[in-house]
Amino acid sequence: MGWILGIIYFVLLVTLGVLSLRKGHWIMFIVGLFIPLFWLIGALMPRRVARM
Repeated sequence: MGWILGIIYFVLLVTLGVLSLRKGHWIMFIVGLFIPLFWLIGALMPRRVARM
């Protein structure tokens, strides 16, 4: 049972990390490598708007 929860946790972390990268939050991804909560925050934040 514990290893199933570990696999689900790992899949969620990878998914949230990729989402934060795709939304343009590079700093949140890098900080999330050490504190995974930042991946969740970066995944929930709106997409960055490109400036000209």
